[in-house]
Amino acid sequence: MMAEAAQIKEKADRLVKLTGEQGRIKAEIEEIKAWFEKLATDDLKDTKKKTIDYWGSGNCRVVVGNSETVKPVSMTMVKKLLGSVFPDFVKEETAYKMTEPCKRLLTLMALGNYTEGSLDETIRAITADEKIQRTLKKKLKGKYEKDTECLMKLAGLPEQEASDWAYLTAEIINWEWMLQILKAAGWQGTPQEAVETIRAAIIVDEGIKVTVEAEKEK
Repeated sequence: MMAEAAQIKEKADRLVKLTGEQGRIKAEIEEIKAWFEKLATDDLKDTKKKTIDYWGSGNCRVVVGNSETVKPVSMTMVKKLLGSVFPDFVKEETAYKMTEPCKRLLTLMALGNYTEGSLDETIRAITADEKIQRTLKKKLKGKYEKDTECLMKLAGLPEQEASDWAYLTAEIINWEWMLQILKAAGWQGTPQEAVETIRAAIIVDEGIKVTVEAEKEK
């Protein structure tokens, strides 16, 4: 166990150090790129050339090129201008971008991160104290870590029990929220049918993210 703890410390220190170096290297890269961009702006001025090469040692080369990006302000005006040939020049596409609440809803449905139940009944099962029940009704938001702390503090639960209730509470809150959305959407089927529809319609790629933090020097 001691060897494992030492290895964890070593790897954590190394990762933080490399991440810091990565930030400094990226900043220097951007600074040098900006220098070459300024140089190329002067060298390409009054020419029809789109790119210019700058050579270093051996086959080391930096290529700087001009680019243009077309961003239409009014496609209606463009369509009016091009008339009947508009379809030959413009490809019509429809793009949908999901909001964060939509992503959350579809994810919990696809992964089954919900438990059928009632938040009020769950709170009554946690404590018989009506005053604490009313407070928990306001405080529990489905945020696992915060809800665990809340249950420990307000309901006086030991950490493991508070953790279990917080997990169940989060899933029940998801369930009630999903029902509210389905009702608002006018869904005529059962919740399970809605879940099956979503599972057939989307794929949720689960991953894991590593975040590196280092204490800033004072």
